[in-house]
Amino acid sequence: MIEFFAARIRQGQRDGDVGQDVDSRAQALLLQNTRAGLRVMAKPCDRPTLHRITDTALAGL
Repeated sequence: MIEFFAARIRQGQRDGDVGQDVDSRAQALLLQNTRAGLRVMAKPCDRPTLHRITDTALAGL
């Protein structure tokens, strides 16, 4: 999954949607970690909280 995220980020960089200064590997690791955390938090948290977490993770792109 990490390599999938990294490849999609690099594609976004080629397309101009993601900044060239973004480290695709580091961001992919963050996204994977966030994905795993969201799975753990899905039951105890409400939807708006989960959306804020997701928005924050994606803001780095």
